[in-house]
Amino acid sequence: MKMNSGISVLSAFVNWKGAAMALDYQMEIVARKGEAKKNQWNIRRMLSILKSQYGKDSELQIDVNRKIPSGMGLKSSSALVSGVVKAYSLFNDIKMEIEDIVTVSSRISRQIRVSATGASDDLYASVLGGLCITDNRNARLLRHYRIKEKDYIIITSKGRRSSYDFGKIDLSFLRNAYERMFQRLNSYNFEDIAIMNGFYLGTISGINMPGEILNKLRFNIMGINGKGPSLFLQYENPKTLERDVEILKKDNVGFLVASSTNIPSSHEWKNE
Repeated sequence: MKMNSGISVLSAFVNWKGAAMALDYQMEIVARKGEAKKNQWNIRRMLSILKSQYGKDSELQIDVNRKIPSGMGLKSSSALVSGVVKAYSLFNDIKMEIEDIVTVSSRISRQIRVSATGASDDLYASVLGGLCITDNRNARLLRHYRIKEKDYIIITSKGRRSSYDFGKIDLSFLRNAYERMFQRLNSYNFEDIAIMNGFYLGTISGINMPGEILNKLRFNIMGINGKGPSLFLQYENPKTLERDVEILKKDNVGFLVASSTNIPSSHEWKNE
């Protein structure tokens, strides 16, 4: 299975309304019958919760062949949880629509404490693609937009930030600002909203912008990816992106290259 990563557009920590944009840098998950590995405690917990709900065999071996960097705000937890739920439903012949996958995954994300809000926006982006705007309190998709595909460099960091722990911070003083951002949000201005979102949350989480590095680059727009610590740099010109990739390699800066995508998650069966 291939599950999308994503960028935070409007974080749901403030008023439960969230939005995320899918990226084509995908987590690749291989599932087969067998016992989950003992060191995969989160996956074992997910499968146990699914078995308690559906009463069907939870013995699945899950291998993540391509990982999304974790703790960076790139929706790695949402990709993994939704991927495990989807694998469980396929192996046990349980019919699940996208809405069902997200609802179940949102509940599990809270139970295993990888998300304080259930991360429905991130889950929809991972499974559905495009720009997804959600009511996270009720795990409901409010609006879904197809978006123009653009190229991004995501600058990663050595630090990691837990979404669950960040969700414990009292952000009620931002409610009015976030409600205005939510009302303005659409498929044309979502990058502006994402920049504002990162400014608010990045300031609170204490992100230091690497000015010495950024001054060398020629991106079109730049923002903090939600609570961070990753940064997103958007490019209009592919040659400019290639130039900046070489600079980041030379300076030994952690990064990945991705494009926004409208393509949903996918799976295929293989005989072994």
